[in-house]
Amino acid sequence: MAGVTKPKVTREDLSRLLQWTREGRIRIPQFQRSYRWEPLDAERLFDSILRGYPIGNLLMWRKPAPADEIYFGELRLAVPALSDALWVVDGQQRLTTLVGALSASGETVDRRFRIFYDLQQGKFVSVSHGRRIEDHLLPVWVAGDNRRLLAWQRKRPWLTEEEFDQCDAVASALRTYEIPMYEIEGDDEQALTEIFDRMNTFGKRLKRAEIFKALHSAPLGLQPSDPEALRDRVSAFGFGDLSPQLLMQSVMAVRGGKVDRDFRQEFTSDADRHSAFTRTEKAIRLVVEFLREEAGIPHVRLLPYALFVPVLARYAALFGRPEGRGAELLRRWVWRGAVGGAAPQGNTVALRRNASAVEGDPVASANRLLQLLPPGGERWRPDLTQTALNRAQAKVNVLGLLSQHPVLLCDITSEGSSYARGTRVDQTRLLVDSLNQGASLLLPVLPGDRSMANRLVHPAGAGEQGKSLLLGDHPEAVLRSHCLDEESLELLQRGQLRDFLERRAAAAQGVISHHVQSMALWGFADGPDPEAWFEDSRSWGDNDAA
Repeated sequence: MAGVTKPKVTREDLSRLLQWTREGRIRIPQFQRSYRWEPLDAERLFDSILRGYPIGNLLMWRKPAPADEIYFGELRLAVPALSDALWVVDGQQRLTTLVGALSASGETVDRRFRIFYDLQQGKFVSVSHGRRIEDHLLPVWVAGDNRRLLAWQRKRPWLTEEEFDQCDAVASALRTYEIPMYEIEGDDEQALTEIFDRMNTFGKRLKRAEIFKALHSAPLGLQPSDPEALRDRVSAFGFGDLSPQLLMQSVMAVRGGKVDRDFRQEFTSDADRHSAFTRTEKAIRLVVEFLREEAGIPHVRLLPYALFVPVLARYAALFGRPEGRGAELLRRWVWRGAVGGAAPQGNTVALRRNASAVEGDPVASANRLLQLLPPGGERWRPDLTQTALNRAQAKVNVLGLLSQHPVLLCDITSEGSSYARGTRVDQTRLLVDSLNQGASLLLPVLPGDRSMANRLVHPAGAGEQGKSLLLGDHPEAVLRSHCLDEESLELLQRGQLRDFLERRAAAAQGVISHHVQSMALWGFADGPDPEAWFEDSRSWGDNDAA
């Protein structure tokens, strides 16, 4: 095998790999390929380490590297030039996960690096940013450092002896686990490709062509970022495909100024461009978390107006994750805008006005956004004729029905995964997978009628209509999850189809209206939190008395 040295095989522990990364010796080429793992992949990786299971090999290519700013997940490092750096050919996902999680902190945003060992459940879990961390959750970045682990344990004297033993077991596994590493020198791409092909990998493989195109296109410098690259990274969030135009609007919103300006002369250098796209990626991750967890919107295909993304990205870039009163007001803005029209002057004008309203203070910014909405939204009523997911009102309808947590009426297989009857549609990958594939998720009950009253939020099951699924034996809770009851089914069974549709229409309208009001909160005071005003008043009074 001419052109490369015989692979040098070593076994490297996690602390050494982490040290080499911080020193800049380990490099991942900037080949515009996103980190694709999901939180479950990271949990499984650390579980395998704890159990002593193999997690695959690393394939490294020894070659020079320049002084640069490198990224491993959220870890950003300024590193010197080296003549013998190790470029990662196979193992990017594992290394990024390990380095990202072991060097994380409580401020880390990406859930894939926020990995904890649950002492009560005896397993690794990922925890979203903003959630309170219970005392029985041991962070892996603490377990990987003996001094930090001891300090963490001293603050928790109530831990049982068994829980102390679990802490020691996790720490020992992280300290002693070794990964086989193959190190190659040379310039024979064909030979290196053959080695890569023959190696077994763990997790999601990268395609050869992507790796070698990357390594040879610009292995020693910083490549410019672009909308397609950002699109690839953002797609890994599982929120769906954001268009290049929407992503560029987000970049401009994050940078400030006129959002719809010509971006061709926007960046002063490749480093400026890279920094802008990195900031935008982080902001959009926070936006996705907010839309999912606070606004109850699980996928971009169910987002009523696209302009929410760049405006929220600007908010997240300026103020961080929406929280407290600011998050409450932003949720009202999203939902009032969803039903009342967030872009009454047209998308371009609305985007410019809304993005410009975000500045200075998070609560004041959210309140200004609310004030830009057209009046009269409180008079809105659901339009059940809207079922096409390219219309905002249809998306509102689907989100309202999803708020009932509909369950599967039959077993479903999708993307190689099986989901049993009774599984909640909104709590599985099934929902995201279906939307990614372009499915409407709206299964007709009867032929002919095109209204939402005749649609179940349910992936395609047995037969083309949902009637056959409904006529089975279902508990009351299952029927209620689909805005149905026993009387509805009796009407369906007796063939009183118009009465059936009228009854379900009434139930669906009630559910959708209630859901929208619970999110939009018309009639409630906007502006700063009234309780905060009272706290300020009490504080002022105390100071005055003093």
